[in-house]
Amino acid sequence: MKKRYVLIPAYKPGETLLSFIQALEERNLKVIVVDDGSGEEYLPLFQKIKDNTGAKIIQLKQNRGKGAALKAGLSYLQTLDGNFQIITVDADGQHSLHDTLFLLEEGEEHENSLLLGSRTQSRSSPLRSRLGNAITRKVFSLTTGVPIRDTQTGLRCFGKELIPELLAIPGNRYEYEMNVLLEFARAGIPILEYPIETIYLNNNAGSHFDAVKDSFRIYGQILKFISTSLLSFLLDFLLYSLCFAYTGQIFLSNAIARILSLHANFFLNKNFVFAKRQVVHTEDFGGTHGKTHALFRNYISYLGLALFLFLINSLLLSGIVNSLNVNAYFAKILTELALFLLSYYVQKNLIFNHRENEGRNRVTESPC
Repeated sequence: MKKRYVLIPAYKPGETLLSFIQALEERNLKVIVVDDGSGEEYLPLFQKIKDNTGAKIIQLKQNRGKGAALKAGLSYLQTLDGNFQIITVDADGQHSLHDTLFLLEEGEEHENSLLLGSRTQSRSSPLRSRLGNAITRKVFSLTTGVPIRDTQTGLRCFGKELIPELLAIPGNRYEYEMNVLLEFARAGIPILEYPIETIYLNNNAGSHFDAVKDSFRIYGQILKFISTSLLSFLLDFLLYSLCFAYTGQIFLSNAIARILSLHANFFLNKNFVFAKRQVVHTEDFGGTHGKTHALFRNYISYLGLALFLFLINSLLLSGIVNSLNVNAYFAKILTELALFLLSYYVQKNLIFNHRENEGRNRVTESPC
């Protein structure tokens, strides 16, 4: 059996953290706790953990966020010898000892996979948790094509071999865990789900999740995509309306509007929405030439997508106007909305993503 490490990011934890660590160590688990800048008030608790357990304590001077705390722990684990399993556990008491041990057992059978402990939301769950999970579940499924029941779970098990991938993923706060799922789904790394007990202590009062700031971080990319798409649509619709009013030709008006608006949309998405996702391998092309080559490749791919969408858009537009006698301006709005999600998915996963994906995305739900 491999060594097993429990990584706990902790920000202003409760006293029960000590007893939980002791219970983990009684099962021969090695524990790493990252104090994410909890402050002087919590130093006695962390000192008590040091004095009464064998846990490794990593202390960050300032609060940097859950993602940064997890990366600090992963960076330490990467320096250790041998091959071993890791499970991340929240410090707020949401994860039971039984489920922690269960997921580690399953991890032995699934190397090179990410295992999730997925909670089932019910009416007794806090409203913000139910809403948050419902929204992120839909957003994740739409943007990746991979259905995951609990995207916000902090109980995650994986092997040491995945640490380099995890450390390369952007994000320092709650958005990091969503980014991990997005990156793994796109890279074809198997994601396996197992049902666990749903625990919310005091209506989840121990959570430090900021409903506004952290939600914006989690949904930031798709919100930015929507905003640039809206700007491009307004430009496209304005140009289409002017040309159609002057020429009365649907195809010609749509073509002129699309040629101009697609270039605006390309550079907005390239430099604003998907900028952090660009990975240019300069050793393949050489310095500045490599960046120019990558930009040209993006541009050609985008033009191909634009041409494909333009043809579909024009056929739909003409069909709606001529066959159904729908107003030409209203028909334009309908066709643009119909193709929005297809455009997002292709740009995100094919055009502005240069990581080589191996294997197939896989999510498995297994009963306890």
